[in-house]
Amino acid sequence: MLFFFPENPFSKKGGNIIRAYSNLRIFKKLNIDVDLVGCEGFYKDSGEGFGLDYNYIKNFHLVGRKPTKNLLSLIYWKYKIIKLFSKENKSNFFLTANFKDCFNKILAENSYDYIVISYEFWTDLIRNVNLKGATKIVDTHDWITLNEYYKNPKLDIGKKFNEEIQNLNFYDKVVTISRDEFQVFSNFLGDKVVNIPQGFPSHYEGNPKTFSEKKFDLIFVGSNNPFNVQAVKWFFEMVYPLLPKNLNLCFIGKICEYFKEEPNVHLIPFAENLDDYYYDSKIAICPMLEGTGIKIKVVEALSYGLPVVGTVKAVDGFNSKIQNGCMISNDASEFAENIVKLLSTESLYQSIVQEGITFFDNHFTEKEVENDWKNILN
Repeated sequence: MLFFFPENPFSKKGGNIIRAYSNLRIFKKLNIDVDLVGCEGFYKDSGEGFGLDYNYIKNFHLVGRKPTKNLLSLIYWKYKIIKLFSKENKSNFFLTANFKDCFNKILAENSYDYIVISYEFWTDLIRNVNLKGATKIVDTHDWITLNEYYKNPKLDIGKKFNEEIQNLNFYDKVVTISRDEFQVFSNFLGDKVVNIPQGFPSHYEGNPKTFSEKKFDLIFVGSNNPFNVQAVKWFFEMVYPLLPKNLNLCFIGKICEYFKEEPNVHLIPFAENLDDYYYDSKIAICPMLEGTGIKIKVVEALSYGLPVVGTVKAVDGFNSKIQNGCMISNDASEFAENIVKLLSTESLYQSIVQEGITFFDNHFTEKEVENDWKNILN
C-alpha cells in the first residue's frame, strides 16, 4: 500500500493525526506493507523530529513543493519555467508541478495493490497517472466544502462542492469517518462510499481511581486548529464564569498556547501518554461550535469511560445523537448546568458513563474498525 498523509502520523498532536496513526496500526494487523508519503512543508513547519516508527511502515518518502535551489540543476529550472506559465492550485498550495513529479516518480518505481490518499484535495496526485491497477481509496477525514465555508462564509459553495464530489468520484472507495458525511456523499456516489469511524482500544476497565480520588473535574484535549481555539474561547467567556470556582480544569495539547495557566486551570502543552490524565479526570468537555467529521476527542474520552459535556457539534458523525454518553447543549447556561449536575449527582453520572461505554463498545472499538477496513481491502 502507498499511504499518503501530508503530516507526520506519529506526532500524536491532533485528531486527524490520531486517525492516520490508527489506520497504520490497523494495516499492520492486516499484514499490509505500507510505504508512507508525506509533505515536506508540513514536517518542517511542525518543528519536530520525524520520529518515524518503522514497525508500521516499510518505506518513507518526503515530497517537497519545490526542488532544492541549484542553478546547475535541470529539475530546478524546469520547476521555475513551469511556475511562470501555470496557475497556482487554489485548492492546495502545496500541489505544485514539482510535488506531482516527485510523487509520480514513486509510483513509477513501485507497484501497489492499494493507494490511500488522505483528503480529496490531493486527488490530482494520482489523476492521469498509470497506477498499474491499484485500488484507489480516499480517506476524506472531513467534509471539506463545509469546513471551507466555516472559514469563509463568502465561499462559492456550489462550485466548491461540485469540485469535491468530482474528486471523490475518481476513487474506487470513499471512506468517511462521520456517519453524517457518509449520508451526504453516498447520496451522490452510491455504494463506493463506506463509513469507517475512529477506533480506540477500550481503557475504561483499567482506571485505578475512584470518582473522589480524581484530581481534575474537567479535561479538554485539542490541537491549536481554529475550531478548537474558537471552542475554548467560547467556553472561557460564556461557560466558565457560571461554574463553581473550586473546579479543577486540565487542558492538553497545543490549544494551551491560547490562554494562561491559573490556580485551577492546568495546562499540559504535550503529553506522550494520555492515560494518567484521563484516569485522573471526571468529565471531558467538547464545546465545539464549528468543524466537520467526528470529534475524535469525544470518542477517545468515551474509550476511557468518561461522560462528555458538549455542544451539538460534539456528537457530529455519531449513529445516534442520544444515549451515547454525552450531554449536549449550545446554551452556555445549560452547558454549565450539565457539568454541575454530573459532578453532584452520582446516579446521573453513572448512568451517562454506562451509556457511553455501551455506545463505544457498539461502534468504536478497534476490532470493529479493523473489520471495516478488512471488508474493503480484499
